[in-house]
Amino acid sequence: MITIAVPQMGNDLFRRYMKGKYVRSLSRAGAAVRWVELSDPDAAAKEAVSCDGLLLPGGADIDPARYGQTPQPECGKPNELRDAAEFVMLDAFYRTGKPVLGICRGIQVMNVQAGGTLFQDIKGTSVCRHMDFRSRSRSIHRVTVAEGSLLARITGSGEHDVNSLHHQAADRIGDGFTVSAVSEDGFTEAIERSDHAFCLGVQWHPEHMSRRSLDQRQIFAAFVQACRTYAAFLNMAPQQRDRS
Repeated sequence: MITIAVPQMGNDLFRRYMKGKYVRSLSRAGAAVRWVELSDPDAAAKEAVSCDGLLLPGGADIDPARYGQTPQPECGKPNELRDAAEFVMLDAFYRTGKPVLGICRGIQVMNVQAGGTLFQDIKGTSVCRHMDFRSRSRSIHRVTVAEGSLLARITGSGEHDVNSLHHQAADRIGDGFTVSAVSEDGFTEAIERSDHAFCLGVQWHPEHMSRRSLDQRQIFAAFVQACRTYAAFLNMAPQQRDRS
């Protein structure tokens, strides 16, 4: 069974509900979840990389100090525990080459870790509805997926319907990443790295749409398949790896 490391999000009623969405979406794709405790970032990274892949889930805003800015009034309170651990976990996964999927906050962690920045609040400049929790299981706006991208190989290029639960977005894109989807009003909706086995971040929440939407199920299926393929590669004898 493929095992996916996911940073612990908390255990109150709301977070248990949110965690269940990730568990069910990954289960449909044939993977199990290991919730990683975050109090010791180095220990969290060590535990996480023993798994086959890393999923960085949604959650609180990142501390703007991590991308060289001071907090604006609209910026939410950061989750310092997750900030401290997730950047270390992500760096560990880059060193191993194992697959990474970022969702909402996750795409923002990926971008900031690579030296990118964020819009601290997009409500004053956005045209689409980017924050609609009541409509989390259905489409709110469209994104355009770039031809030739990893995301296009998963969902197809062109326009796709997505939900939206965020008030921040990637601004300057971090080193090594390319934009693979944008919203109708021009905000970055997906980024990816081509120098990694599978490294994709999406700004929407496919876990809330995966039961009914083939596009969103395919994101989890492709991620888990990449984990399975990379795990098989790591289990090869060194001579076989050199030939693959």
